[in-house]
Order: sequence, then C-alpha cells, then structure tokens
Amino acid sequence: MRFEVNGQMFFVNFVPEEGRWFCYAPTPMGMQKIPVSMDGAPFDASYTVALDEQAKEIVN
Repeated sequence: MRFEVNGQMFFVNFVPEEGRWFCYAPTPMGMQKIPVSMDGAPFDASYTVALDEQAKEIVN
C-alpha cells in the first residue's frame, strides 16, 4: 500500500522472511525501513454467537 503524509511518500509491505510488516520512506540517502508495531493480539476468528430462537424472522 502506498500513501502520502504531509507531502512525504510512504509504502507498507509485508516481509515474509521476517514475518512482519514494514513501512518504507524514501530519503535522499536511500530507503528508510520502519517496523510496524502491532497494538494487540492478531485477530481470532474463532468466536461463537448465541442465537435467539424466539427472535427468528422469515424474510421473503
């Protein structure tokens, strides 16, 4: 993903060898590699939802 902040171009890329995301910013002396920190645990898609059998509605 490429984006611009205050006129400075950045792009984000996943580096499989390191198993993490990095943000890159071009500088006059080359590319600056900035590690992206994760604020929380990775998303866990294993959750349950209780269904209310009384609230079922038939939609045609």
